[in-house]
Amino acid sequence: MDFILYLEAHQPRRLRGIPPLKLGEADDLLDVELDRSLFEKVAERCYRPLLKLVEASEDGLKLALKVSGTLLEQMEAWGSDLLESLKSLVSAGRVELVAGPYYHSIASLIAPEELVEQTRMHVDLIDELMGVRPKVFSNPFLIYDDRVGQLVSEELGMSVVIAEGSPRVLGWRAPSYVYKSPASETRLLLRDYRLSDEVSFGLGRGYVRADSYATRVSRIEGQVVVVGLPAETFGEFIPAEAGAFEFLKWLPRELSKYPRERLSTPSEAASKYEPVDELAVSQPVSWLEGKDLSALTGSPLQVAALEILRELRVKALSSGLARAWRLLSQADLLYSMRASMGVFLKFERAACSLRSSIAARSLTSKA
Repeated sequence: MDFILYLEAHQPRRLRGIPPLKLGEADDLLDVELDRSLFEKVAERCYRPLLKLVEASEDGLKLALKVSGTLLEQMEAWGSDLLESLKSLVSAGRVELVAGPYYHSIASLIAPEELVEQTRMHVDLIDELMGVRPKVFSNPFLIYDDRVGQLVSEELGMSVVIAEGSPRVLGWRAPSYVYKSPASETRLLLRDYRLSDEVSFGLGRGYVRADSYATRVSRIEGQVVVVGLPAETFGEFIPAEAGAFEFLKWLPRELSKYPRERLSTPSEAASKYEPVDELAVSQPVSWLEGKDLSALTGSPLQVAALEILRELRVKALSSGLARAWRLLSQADLLYSMRASMGVFLKFERAACSLRSSIAARSLTSKA
Protein backbone atom coordinates (compact mmCIF):
# COMPACT_ATOMS: atom_id res chain seq x y z
CA MET A 1 0.00 0.00 0.00
CA ASP A 2 1.20 3.50 -0.83
CA PHE A 3 1.53 6.19 1.81
CA ILE A 4 1.31 9.82 0.62
CA LEU A 5 2.17 12.78 2.82
CA TYR A 6 0.46 15.80 1.27
CA LEU A 7 1.41 19.22 2.63
CA GLU A 8 -0.16 22.55 1.73
CA ALA A 9 2.39 25.37 2.05
CA HIS A 10 0.80 28.79 1.93
CA GLN A 11 1.32 32.35 3.07
CA PRO A 12 -1.38 34.83 2.03
CA ARG A 13 -0.76 38.37 0.89
CA ARG A 14 -2.12 40.51 3.71
CA LEU A 15 -4.23 43.60 3.17
CA ARG A 16 -3.38 47.05 4.46
CA GLY A 17 -5.65 48.43 7.16
CA ILE A 18 -6.32 51.62 5.19
CA PRO A 19 -5.71 51.24 1.43
CA PRO A 20 -5.53 54.23 -0.93
CA LEU A 21 -8.81 55.46 -2.33
CA LYS A 22 -7.62 54.63 -5.83
CA LEU A 23 -5.08 52.01 -6.78
CA GLY A 24 -2.02 52.81 -8.83
CA GLU A 25 -1.37 49.08 -8.92
CA ALA A 26 -2.88 46.04 -7.27
CA ASP A 27 -0.13 45.72 -4.68
CA ASP A 28 -1.14 49.07 -3.21
CA LEU A 29 -3.64 46.93 -1.28
CA LEU A 30 -0.88 45.00 0.49
CA ASP A 31 0.88 45.36 3.81
CA VAL A 32 4.25 44.34 2.42
CA GLU A 33 6.17 44.86 5.66
CA LEU A 34 3.81 42.53 7.52
CA ASP A 35 4.03 39.97 4.71
CA ARG A 36 7.82 39.97 4.87
CA SER A 37 7.96 39.79 8.66
CA LEU A 38 5.61 36.81 8.87
CA PHE A 39 7.16 35.05 5.88
CA GLU A 40 10.64 35.25 7.36
CA LYS A 41 9.40 33.93 10.70
CA VAL A 42 7.61 30.94 9.17
CA ALA A 43 10.44 30.27 6.71
CA GLU A 44 12.89 29.98 9.60
CA ARG A 45 10.63 27.83 11.77
CA CYS A 46 9.02 25.65 9.11
CA TYR A 47 10.05 25.83 5.46
CA ARG A 48 13.84 25.70 5.79
CA PRO A 49 13.98 22.87 8.35
CA LEU A 50 11.30 20.94 6.47
CA LEU A 51 13.13 21.04 3.16
CA LYS A 52 16.46 20.27 4.85
CA LEU A 53 14.86 17.27 6.54
CA VAL A 54 13.60 15.86 3.23
CA GLU A 55 16.98 16.47 1.62
CA ALA A 56 18.86 14.76 4.45
CA SER A 57 16.49 11.80 4.82
CA GLU A 58 18.24 8.47 4.35
CA ASP A 59 14.96 6.57 4.56
CA GLY A 60 13.25 7.86 1.42
CA LEU A 61 11.00 10.59 2.81
CA LYS A 62 8.84 11.96 0.00
CA LEU A 63 6.29 14.76 -0.08
CA ALA A 64 3.40 15.86 -2.21
CA LEU A 65 3.68 19.60 -1.77
CA LYS A 66 1.44 22.42 -2.89
CA VAL A 67 3.18 25.79 -2.63
CA SER A 68 0.65 28.52 -3.35
CA GLY A 69 1.39 31.21 -5.91
CA THR A 70 1.38 33.88 -3.21
CA LEU A 71 3.99 31.94 -1.21
CA LEU A 72 6.13 31.42 -4.31
CA GLU A 73 6.01 35.20 -4.82
CA GLN A 74 7.32 35.73 -1.32
CA MET A 75 10.03 33.10 -1.76
CA GLU A 76 11.16 34.91 -4.91
CA ALA A 77 11.30 38.21 -3.03
CA TRP A 78 12.71 37.17 0.34
CA GLY A 79 13.72 33.50 0.27
CA SER A 80 15.47 32.51 -2.94
CA ASP A 81 17.36 29.77 -1.08
CA LEU A 82 14.04 28.04 -0.49
CA LEU A 83 13.33 28.00 -4.22
CA GLU A 84 16.75 26.48 -4.89
CA SER A 85 16.23 23.77 -2.26
CA LEU A 86 12.76 23.01 -3.55
CA LYS A 87 13.92 22.78 -7.16
CA SER A 88 16.66 20.35 -6.16
CA LEU A 89 14.18 18.11 -4.32
CA VAL A 90 11.74 18.18 -7.24
CA SER A 91 14.54 17.21 -9.65
CA ALA A 92 15.52 14.34 -7.34
CA GLY A 93 11.97 12.99 -7.23
CA ARG A 94 11.66 13.61 -3.49
CA VAL A 95 8.89 16.18 -3.88
CA GLU A 96 5.97 16.19 -6.31
CA LEU A 97 4.48 19.64 -6.73
CA VAL A 98 0.70 19.99 -6.74
CA ALA A 99 -1.13 22.84 -8.47
CA GLY A 100 -4.27 24.75 -7.62
CA PRO A 101 -5.64 28.30 -7.69
CA TYR A 102 -2.64 30.68 -7.73
CA TYR A 103 -4.03 32.90 -4.97
CA HIS A 104 -5.14 30.00 -2.74
CA SER A 105 -8.55 31.39 -3.53
CA ILE A 106 -12.19 30.43 -3.39
CA ALA A 107 -12.33 30.68 -7.20
CA SER A 108 -14.40 27.49 -7.45
CA LEU A 109 -17.14 29.21 -5.42
CA ILE A 110 -17.21 32.21 -7.79
CA ALA A 111 -16.82 31.09 -11.42
CA PRO A 112 -15.51 27.94 -13.15
CA GLU A 113 -13.41 29.95 -15.58
CA GLU A 114 -11.69 31.72 -12.67
CA LEU A 115 -10.65 28.41 -11.15
CA VAL A 116 -9.23 27.33 -14.49
CA GLU A 117 -7.37 30.60 -15.10
CA GLN A 118 -5.84 30.81 -11.63
CA THR A 119 -4.70 27.18 -11.81
CA ARG A 120 -3.09 27.82 -15.20
CA MET A 121 -1.29 30.79 -13.66
CA HIS A 122 -0.01 28.57 -10.87
CA VAL A 123 1.15 25.85 -13.27
CA ASP A 124 2.94 28.45 -15.40
CA LEU A 125 4.75 29.94 -12.39
CA ILE A 126 5.83 26.49 -11.17
CA ASP A 127 7.09 25.69 -14.66
CA GLU A 128 9.03 28.96 -14.76
CA LEU A 129 10.62 28.46 -11.34
CA MET A 130 10.94 24.68 -11.12
CA GLY A 131 10.93 23.43 -14.70
CA VAL A 132 7.96 21.08 -14.21
CA ARG A 133 4.25 21.29 -14.98
CA PRO A 134 2.19 19.62 -12.26
CA LYS A 135 -0.34 16.95 -13.20
CA VAL A 136 -1.97 16.78 -9.77
CA PHE A 137 -4.58 19.29 -8.57
CA SER A 138 -5.91 20.30 -5.19
CA ASN A 139 -8.16 23.13 -4.08
CA PRO A 140 -7.64 25.12 -0.87
CA PHE A 141 -8.86 23.06 2.08
CA LEU A 142 -9.29 20.19 -0.43
CA ILE A 143 -12.61 21.64 -1.62
CA TYR A 144 -14.04 19.28 -4.23
CA ASP A 145 -17.18 18.32 -6.13
CA ASP A 146 -17.95 16.68 -9.47
CA ARG A 147 -17.83 20.02 -11.29
CA VAL A 148 -14.27 20.63 -10.07
CA GLY A 149 -13.24 17.15 -11.21
CA GLN A 150 -14.64 17.76 -14.67
CA LEU A 151 -12.92 21.16 -15.01
CA VAL A 152 -9.59 19.75 -13.91
CA SER A 153 -9.78 16.98 -16.50
CA GLU A 154 -11.35 18.75 -19.47
CA GLU A 155 -9.99 22.30 -19.15
CA LEU A 156 -6.66 21.73 -17.41
CA GLY A 157 -5.71 18.26 -18.67
CA MET A 158 -4.75 17.14 -15.17
CA SER A 159 -5.34 13.52 -14.27
CA VAL A 160 -5.27 13.37 -10.46
CA VAL A 161 -7.11 15.30 -7.75
CA ILE A 162 -6.46 15.16 -4.02
CA ALA A 163 -9.78 15.62 -2.19
CA GLU A 164 -11.22 15.23 1.28
CA GLY A 165 -12.35 11.73 2.19
CA SER A 166 -15.66 12.84 3.65
CA PRO A 167 -17.75 10.08 5.27
CA ARG A 168 -20.86 11.83 3.95
CA VAL A 169 -19.74 11.06 0.41
CA LEU A 170 -17.99 7.74 0.97
CA GLY A 171 -20.77 6.09 2.92
CA TRP A 172 -19.69 2.49 3.54
CA ARG A 173 -16.57 2.85 1.40
CA ALA A 174 -13.07 3.58 2.69
CA PRO A 175 -10.82 6.52 1.71
CA SER A 176 -7.89 4.13 1.24
CA TYR A 177 -8.63 3.35 -2.41
CA VAL A 178 -8.28 5.15 -5.73
CA TYR A 179 -11.64 6.37 -7.04
CA LYS A 180 -12.78 7.95 -10.29
CA SER A 181 -14.88 11.00 -10.97
CA PRO A 182 -18.15 10.00 -12.73
CA ALA A 183 -17.94 13.06 -14.98
CA SER A 184 -14.38 12.52 -16.25
CA GLU A 185 -11.32 10.29 -16.17
CA THR A 186 -9.96 12.15 -13.13
CA ARG A 187 -8.56 9.85 -10.47
CA LEU A 188 -9.34 10.80 -6.90
CA LEU A 189 -6.97 10.34 -3.98
CA LEU A 190 -8.80 10.90 -0.71
CA ARG A 191 -7.39 12.32 2.50
CA ASP A 192 -7.80 10.13 5.55
CA TYR A 193 -9.09 12.70 8.02
CA ARG A 194 -8.65 10.49 11.08
CA LEU A 195 -4.95 9.86 10.48
CA SER A 196 -4.45 13.49 9.44
CA ASP A 197 -6.21 14.89 12.51
CA GLU A 198 -4.23 12.55 14.72
CA VAL A 199 -1.06 14.38 13.66
CA SER A 200 -2.63 17.86 13.71
CA PHE A 201 -4.11 17.58 17.18
CA GLY A 202 -2.05 14.87 18.83
CA LEU A 203 1.58 15.41 17.85
CA GLY A 204 2.11 18.62 19.79
CA ARG A 205 0.60 17.05 22.93
CA GLY A 206 2.90 14.05 22.83
CA TYR A 207 0.14 11.61 21.89
CA VAL A 208 1.64 10.57 18.53
CA ARG A 209 4.87 8.64 17.96
CA ALA A 210 6.24 7.57 14.60
CA ASP A 211 6.38 3.86 15.56
CA SER A 212 2.80 3.55 16.82
CA TYR A 213 1.53 5.72 13.96
CA ALA A 214 3.20 3.48 11.38
CA THR A 215 1.62 0.47 13.06
CA ARG A 216 -1.86 2.00 12.68
CA VAL A 217 -1.18 2.80 9.03
CA SER A 218 -0.06 -0.80 8.40
CA ARG A 219 -3.40 -2.15 9.62
CA ILE A 220 -5.40 -0.29 7.00
CA GLU A 221 -6.70 -2.30 4.07
CA GLY A 222 -6.59 -0.73 0.63
CA GLN A 223 -4.35 0.79 -2.01
CA VAL A 224 -3.28 4.20 -0.72
CA VAL A 225 -3.32 6.27 2.46
CA VAL A 226 -3.25 10.05 2.10
CA VAL A 227 -2.36 12.13 5.14
CA GLY A 228 -2.94 15.80 4.36
CA LEU A 229 -1.93 18.78 6.49
CA PRO A 230 -0.86 22.40 6.25
CA ALA A 231 2.92 22.38 5.84
CA GLU A 232 3.07 24.93 8.65
CA THR A 233 1.94 22.18 11.05
CA PHE A 234 5.62 21.27 11.28
CA GLY A 235 7.62 23.95 13.05
CA GLU A 236 5.01 26.72 13.17
CA PHE A 237 1.79 25.26 14.61
CA ILE A 238 3.72 22.46 16.35
CA PRO A 239 7.18 23.72 17.34
CA ALA A 240 10.34 21.75 16.69
CA GLU A 241 10.89 21.25 20.42
CA ALA A 242 7.52 19.46 20.62
CA GLY A 243 8.78 16.81 18.20
CA ALA A 244 7.36 18.00 14.88
CA PHE A 245 10.42 17.24 12.77
CA GLU A 246 11.46 14.17 14.78
CA PHE A 247 8.14 12.59 13.82
CA LEU A 248 8.82 13.21 10.12
CA LYS A 249 12.41 12.06 10.43
CA TRP A 250 11.51 8.67 11.87
CA LEU A 251 8.20 7.97 10.11
CA PRO A 252 9.76 6.59 6.86
CA ARG A 253 11.95 4.17 8.80
CA GLU A 254 9.02 2.98 10.91
CA LEU A 255 6.83 2.49 7.82
CA SER A 256 9.61 0.50 6.13
CA LYS A 257 9.28 -2.14 8.84
CA TYR A 258 6.04 -3.21 7.14
CA PRO A 259 6.84 -4.70 3.71
CA ARG A 260 3.56 -3.65 2.07
CA GLU A 261 3.98 0.04 2.98
CA ARG A 262 5.67 2.37 0.46
CA LEU A 263 6.22 6.11 0.53
CA SER A 264 4.85 7.47 -2.74
CA THR A 265 3.84 10.58 -4.61
CA PRO A 266 0.29 11.11 -5.93
CA SER A 267 1.29 10.44 -9.54
CA GLU A 268 3.05 7.21 -8.59
CA ALA A 269 0.06 5.92 -6.65
CA ALA A 270 -2.55 6.99 -9.20
CA SER A 271 -0.68 5.30 -12.05
CA LYS A 272 -0.21 2.09 -10.08
CA TYR A 273 -3.84 1.30 -9.26
CA GLU A 274 -7.07 1.13 -11.23
CA PRO A 275 -10.00 2.97 -9.61
CA VAL A 276 -12.19 0.63 -7.59
CA ASP A 277 -15.36 2.68 -8.11
CA GLU A 278 -16.83 5.95 -9.28
CA LEU A 279 -17.34 8.51 -6.51
CA ALA A 280 -20.11 11.03 -7.09
CA VAL A 281 -19.74 14.28 -5.12
CA SER A 282 -22.76 16.41 -5.88
CA GLN A 283 -22.28 18.76 -2.90
CA PRO A 284 -18.83 20.20 -2.13
CA VAL A 285 -16.64 18.63 0.51
CA SER A 286 -13.61 20.12 2.27
CA TRP A 287 -11.30 19.40 5.17
CA LEU A 288 -12.80 22.29 7.17
CA GLU A 289 -15.17 21.88 10.08
CA GLY A 290 -18.26 19.98 8.99
CA LYS A 291 -16.42 18.62 5.93
CA ASP A 292 -18.40 21.07 3.78
CA LEU A 293 -18.35 24.80 2.93
CA SER A 294 -20.19 26.08 6.00
CA ALA A 295 -16.94 27.47 7.48
CA LEU A 296 -16.57 29.63 4.35
CA THR A 297 -20.17 30.55 3.58
CA GLY A 298 -22.07 30.22 6.85
CA SER A 299 -21.94 33.76 8.28
CA PRO A 300 -23.65 36.94 6.99
CA LEU A 301 -20.24 38.58 6.60
CA GLN A 302 -19.04 35.76 4.36
CA VAL A 303 -22.22 35.91 2.28
CA ALA A 304 -21.75 39.66 1.84
CA ALA A 305 -18.10 39.21 0.84
CA LEU A 306 -19.00 36.59 -1.77
CA GLU A 307 -21.63 38.92 -3.23
CA ILE A 308 -19.05 41.71 -3.46
CA LEU A 309 -16.56 39.41 -5.19
CA ARG A 310 -19.15 38.25 -7.72
CA GLU A 311 -20.23 41.84 -8.40
CA LEU A 312 -16.69 43.12 -9.03
CA ARG A 313 -15.04 40.23 -10.85
CA VAL A 314 -15.90 40.92 -14.50
CA LYS A 315 -15.44 44.68 -14.06
CA ALA A 316 -12.03 44.21 -12.45
CA LEU A 317 -10.81 41.80 -15.11
CA SER A 318 -11.92 44.09 -17.93
CA SER A 319 -10.30 47.12 -16.26
CA GLY A 320 -6.83 45.61 -15.90
CA LEU A 321 -7.32 45.09 -12.17
CA ALA A 322 -7.51 41.30 -12.16
CA ARG A 323 -4.72 40.91 -9.59
CA ALA A 324 -6.43 43.30 -7.18
CA TRP A 325 -9.65 41.30 -7.38
CA ARG A 326 -7.79 38.01 -7.02
CA LEU A 327 -6.03 39.24 -3.89
CA LEU A 328 -9.48 39.78 -2.40
CA SER A 329 -10.48 36.22 -3.35
CA GLN A 330 -7.88 34.60 -1.07
CA ALA A 331 -9.57 31.87 0.95
CA ASP A 332 -7.85 33.03 4.14
CA LEU A 333 -9.86 36.25 4.11
CA LEU A 334 -13.21 34.53 3.72
CA TYR A 335 -12.40 31.92 6.35
CA SER A 336 -11.16 34.48 8.90
CA MET A 337 -14.08 36.87 8.60
CA ARG A 338 -16.60 34.32 9.86
CA ALA A 339 -15.56 35.31 13.39
CA SER A 340 -13.95 38.69 12.80
CA MET A 341 -15.67 41.91 11.87
CA GLY A 342 -12.21 43.47 11.63
CA VAL A 343 -11.19 41.16 8.78
CA PHE A 344 -14.42 41.91 6.95
CA LEU A 345 -13.96 45.67 7.34
CA LYS A 346 -10.41 45.42 5.97
CA PHE A 347 -11.79 43.41 3.03
CA GLU A 348 -14.61 45.94 2.50
CA ARG A 349 -12.22 48.90 2.48
CA ALA A 350 -10.04 47.15 -0.10
CA ALA A 351 -13.13 46.36 -2.17
CA CYS A 352 -14.13 50.05 -2.04
CA SER A 353 -10.68 51.00 -3.34
CA LEU A 354 -11.04 48.48 -6.13
CA ARG A 355 -14.53 49.74 -7.00
CA SER A 356 -13.29 53.36 -7.13
CA SER A 357 -10.35 52.37 -9.31
CA ILE A 358 -12.60 50.49 -11.73
CA ALA A 359 -14.83 53.56 -12.03
CA ALA A 360 -11.86 55.88 -12.56
CA ARG A 361 -10.40 53.69 -15.30
CA SER A 362 -13.80 53.44 -16.97
CA LEU A 363 -14.07 57.24 -17.08
CA THR A 364 -10.53 57.56 -18.43
CA SER A 365 -11.20 55.07 -21.21
CA LYS A 366 -14.39 56.89 -22.24
CA ALA A 367 -12.53 60.20 -22.31
